[in-house]
Order: sequence, then C-alpha cells, then structure tokens
Amino acid sequence: MSSDPQHFIGIWRQRFAAAPESRAFAPLADALRVAGEHAEALKLLEDGIVRHPDFQAAMVILGHTLLDADRSDHARKVLLRVLESDGDNIVALRLLTEEARSRQAWEEAVPLLARLSKLDPDDERWPRGLLEAKANCKRVNPAKSPETSFATMTLVDIYLAQGYLGKAMTALRQMQAREPERRDLQAKIDEIGLLEEGTGTVRSEPAAPAPSVATGQAVDRRSVLAAKRSEEKKNFEAWINRIRTDERTTP
Repeated sequence: MSSDPQHFIGIWRQRFAAAPESRAFAPLADALRVAGEHAEALKLLEDGIVRHPDFQAAMVILGHTLLDADRSDHARKVLLRVLESDGDNIVALRLLTEEARSRQAWEEAVPLLARLSKLDPDDERWPRGLLEAKANCKRVNPAKSPETSFATMTLVDIYLAQGYLGKAMTALRQMQAREPERRDLQAKIDEIGLLEEGTGTVRSEPAAPAPSVATGQAVDRRSVLAAKRSEEKKNFEAWINRIRTDERTTP
C-alpha cells in the first residue's frame, strides 16, 4: 500500500468527483491536509459542512486543518463546538490538548487531559500529561483554580448532573463573555436561574435537584444528548473503519 499522500488524494478526488454531494469531501480534505495543501482542504471542508452541518468527523478534520494552517483561534472554536455535541470525541480532545500545551496554557489542558485519562485509560500519555499540567498550573499561578477556566457546554452539563448550580452558572458566564452572540447560553442561564430559585441559593457544592418540572426537563435533555453523542461516536468510528478498509484494499 502506498504511503504517498498524493496517492490518496487521487483516490478521493475520483470518489468526490463521482459523488460531489456525498461526504467524500472529508477524507479528500484530510488527505490534502496531510500533503500540506491547506487552502484547498479548508475550502472543501467549509463547502461540505454547509451541505452536511451535522457531520462531526468533518468538523474535527476542519479543526485539525486550521491548526496545521496556524489558525489556532479559529481551530479552538471549531473543536470546542465538536465537544459540545460529543464530549467524548477523543480526536478533538487530543487536538485541543496538543494546542493548549503548545501555548503552555496548562489550565486549559487540565480538564482535557482528565477527560482523556478516563476515556483512554490504557494510554499512559494522558495521566502523565495531567500530572505535568497540574504541576505547571501550581507553578504559574498557585492561587487560581483551573476548574472553570475551560468552560464548555459539556462542562456545564457535568456540573448540572452533579448539582453544582453555581459552578454551572460561572462556566456559562465565561462562555457568554467569550461568545456574546449565542442565544442558547442565555436560555441555559435563565433555566439555571429557575433551579436556583427552587433551592433558594446559588450553590458551589452539590445540591439535590428540586423536584420540579424544569429539573425533569433538564434530565430528559441530558438523556437525549447522551444518546445523540453515542450515535455520532458510532458513526464516526464506522467512517474511520471504512476509510481504513479502503486503504487496505486499494492497490
């Protein structure tokens, strides 16, 4: 099997030309990324994602390509959006971890490495990296906690599931300051406000959820979101396996 990137570019160009509305744009863009042809890869991905907005694998490849093209700020936003839909996406977590470490942004790296350690416990890089990141956090700013410095909707859902209403609200406020145009953040803030009214206080420690309709709806939403993430993960793994099979069978 050839390891020449141009070999795979040729294969996927043919497949994309035969079905331009299909998802073949993503593996073609990834092959172009490996070959360093970032401008064409980004154009393919941006056009393809417009046609397939829920294609998480393409979003991950977009984030990876942006990182390779030294567009880190845009890459972080793309990969964080991936994690909001699929908090267990190992590739997105790994890419964000590598990017954070390259900037020595240890506080951002801590929750990423903690998640990777749980999802991929057989890989010794993650717990070792987590210890390093925590040590560097203390060295750089021992008084500052990294807990909410890397605020995402996934983190908010985790806090809500554990009953940490105050921490969830803090994370949402951080996200709102970063992305003020997002209406879903204000909706979630209002929802947590109702929960706080039910408990009578903003808690930083876990609280038993109030037996209200709002709490039940939040639980239902989390269940639906978890099921969606599981399905997207299966689709992504199936897509990767198909690519690997194609590579093995292509002369």
